[in-house]
Amino acid sequence: ADPNEIVEVRGWIDADEDGVADYEEEVVVKIEEAEEKITVIVELPHSASTGLAAKGLAGHTAMAIGEKFFDYGPDYYQYRADEQKYQVDFNKDGDMDDIVNMARKVDESKVNMDLNNDGDMDDIIFNEEINEEFAPGRPWWGEMISKNPKNVTLTQALGFILPDWRTNNVYGTVYKIEFYVKKSQSDKMIEWWEDRYQHLKIYSIKPWIGEQCTTAVKEALAEGGIDDIDWNTLTPDGILEDLKTEIKSTSSQHKDQKAKITLIKKEAIDWKP
Repeated sequence: ADPNEIVEVRGWIDADEDGVADYEEEVVVKIEEAEEKITVIVELPHSASTGLAAKGLAGHTAMAIGEKFFDYGPDYYQYRADEQKYQVDFNKDGDMDDIVNMARKVDESKVNMDLNNDGDMDDIIFNEEINEEFAPGRPWWGEMISKNPKNVTLTQALGFILPDWRTNNVYGTVYKIEFYVKKSQSDKMIEWWEDRYQHLKIYSIKPWIGEQCTTAVKEALAEGGIDDIDWNTLTPDGILEDLKTEIKSTSSQHKDQKAKITLIKKEAIDWKP
């Protein structure tokens, strides 16, 4: 039967237990669709942050679907970016068949490559075009946690985030937001993230150019039907406020319950910009 379908079950009742059916009775059964917990993790910029960092660049937004953890951020050190993987024509030559240098700064001697084709490997290559407005994307915390970020779990992510900021550079206040969705919704969110990890696209703080951490989480949620977050929300503090006020569980088991908000890490008192 389909999830949430009302099923009528008809059976005979032996009321006097003499082995003979006395009458027929109809029972109505509702089959509930399985649910999945969604956990959004929001690191706010540190209160001492300034400039773009204070506006959201220093914070982060990530999510888990059940135990599957996903997030998105910039890769400033990609000295061999495969255009096919990103589905981007980085060098604007009309195809997506090349492997190009997309790093901000690369020491040729360390990567053992002659990136500028001058006959030696003694140069420091600096690419001014790679910055917070345009860079290859990547799993952010995911790649810090594991060489295989597509298999990172929520448990691993929390184990990475919670220790002292010197071990992970997570120095802002961190919240965990939990709510429940139908399994059919969570499956669509997983599909969205798996496609993003296969084609990492462009990271940019400008949403008309590329994706960033908060917009990636919003798009994944919307793919599963959780589209109550304002599309103008682009920062960790903005999505935290939307999740606090707008989001409710959609599964039958937790229908219309507000999201649970938990402060899991206070900002570092000994961090300075």
